[in-house]
Parts: sequence; structure tokens; C-alpha cells
Amino acid sequence: MLLSIENLSINFRTDEGLITPVQEVSLSLAEGRTLGLVGESGSGKSVTTKALMRVLPDSATLAPESRIRFRDKTGATINVEKLSPNSRALRALRGGEIGMIFQEPMASFSPVYTIGNQMIEAIRLHKGLRGRAARELAVEMLAKVGLSEPATRVDQYAFELSGGMRQRAVIAMALSASPRLLIADEPTTALDVTIQAQVLDLMRSLQSDLGMSMIFITHDLGVIAQIAQDVAVMYLGTIVERGPVRDVLKDPQHPYTRGLLQAIPSLDRLSRRLRPVPGDIPSPSARPRGCPFHTRCAEMKPGLCDVTAPRDTVFGKGRMVRCHLAEPAQAQSA
Repeated sequence: MLLSIENLSINFRTDEGLITPVQEVSLSLAEGRTLGLVGESGSGKSVTTKALMRVLPDSATLAPESRIRFRDKTGATINVEKLSPNSRALRALRGGEIGMIFQEPMASFSPVYTIGNQMIEAIRLHKGLRGRAARELAVEMLAKVGLSEPATRVDQYAFELSGGMRQRAVIAMALSASPRLLIADEPTTALDVTIQAQVLDLMRSLQSDLGMSMIFITHDLGVIAQIAQDVAVMYLGTIVERGPVRDVLKDPQHPYTRGLLQAIPSLDRLSRRLRPVPGDIPSPSARPRGCPFHTRCAEMKPGLCDVTAPRDTVFGKGRMVRCHLAEPAQAQSA
């Protein structure tokens, strides 16, 4: 197993007191596979993955029971939650072992340095290359992600490129150190449909060529169906359902997963009205009692869902749902 997360809880100190946007998250990822992390804005997806690289703000702390295990290129297991800030091991992990693509590519590049300058800095740090060798690798990576005239693009600034070209350059920079795990935080959200499809095809191709694993964050289950083998659905900082993509999309067990699927437009059913999930996701500082989704759930059972928090229920191999409505005949409590 490349990555194992157990009981991850993240606390933030705020003016309103201590809040917990991520609560008791457990996930695992095998080598060469893609895990889709799905949920609305505010579900805790980005915060969870930032904890893997320890890039959370100073106001955030991991709960004592949190465990993050990562296997590096040498085969050694890293206890990520125990790494000291600014330590050599943590610097090697960030970018070297785990790469990250952020949602807005302009935020990933400094406007005062060329793309090549910033790529070469990462290559020097994690690959140990200097001078012409580092530049040649930067040009090679830009070519690998499909940028035209890579030898010219390497000397350009981010604002000189289109949105799709910037996103490709971000991918090239994230992959320049040959990470074992790539975290893609909604990399296609700001792109039009045509460019989005090209970026998804590119990422699938690169994953196959480089043999890396990937965590793909999005709010769109339609995108997950195209790129991931496994999916975890997050709501208010908890995993409410996870399993193989085909099984979850074909037979969703949690009402929230069903709600996300019903909100996806379909060319086969243009006459069908979209059914968005009613209401808004609560603030982590006002977490509902019982099941966190019961305030928006049409199937909620009063006296149960609004009182008692559900436990993980296992459905066969690799499937889990956290819901009181899970069929006991098909499942067993974890």
C-alpha cells in the first residue's frame, strides 16, 4: 500500500474557538491507482490532502490519534504526522515524493519568474541536476505534457500563457521530480469543456507512462467516472461512502452520493430536471448532532439520524458507507 490514512482529524484555532473541519477520515491508496475525492465546497477535501504534505496553516493541528503512512521511493515507510516542520525529510516529501496541482494555476507560479526558472528550482532540489541538464529536463517535461514549442515556453512567464497551457505547465512542474503520488486539486474546474477533456486525457496518459498514483479532487462525479478507479465521498469533513467507482456510481448507498449523481446533467435525459441537494453544507463550527447529513436528507429517520452518529458499514470487498439506512441484510457494521 502506497498511502494509508487512519483516523485523521484536523483542528483549527479560530476566533470562535476550536473547529474540526476534518474528522476521523480513513483512506488508503494502492500503487498505480487513482482515488477520486468528491464532495461540495467545504467538505474538507483540500484540507485532507494538504495534511499529507503538511502544508496546513499554523493555526491547524493534527489530532493525536491521526496516522498518515506513506511508502517512499526506497520502500521505507514514512510517519508523515511525526515529521518536524522544515525538516529535510519533510522537504524531500513535498514535491519529491508527493506532487500537487492546485486548482488555480496562476496561484502556483510566481509572476516575476519564468516558468522554467521555477521548474528548474524544483528539479535542482529534488533531482540534484544543475545547469543545462536541469533546463533540458524542464523542456522535456513541458514537451511531455503537450505544450507546443517547449524550448520557448520555458522562458515565458505564466501570464503569457492561456489557461489550458498554464494548467499543462503546472502539471509539468508537479511531475518534474518524478513523485510517487500526485494530488490534483480540481485541476479542470477553471477550464472549458474541450480543454478539460484534453487535460483529463493527458493525466491518464502520464499516469500510465510514469506509473504513479493519484488523488483527484473534484465536486463532479462525472469527471471521477472518467479518471478514477476508486472513489471516496466526503461530507462535512467525514467519509460517508467509498469503494470502486463503478460499484458506487451504479449502486450508491448513501443519500448524499445519490444526491450528487442526480445533480449531474445527462445528454440521454435532457427532459429530466436536475435535482440539486437541498440546503447548504453546515459550518464545521456548527456541526449537527447525529448524522452530519440529516439536516438535508429527505430519507432522515427522526429520533435516529438526528441523535446518533452512524458507524461505518461494510458492503462486500472495498465498499463502505456511513449511514443508518444501510441495509443490514447486505452489510455488516465495521
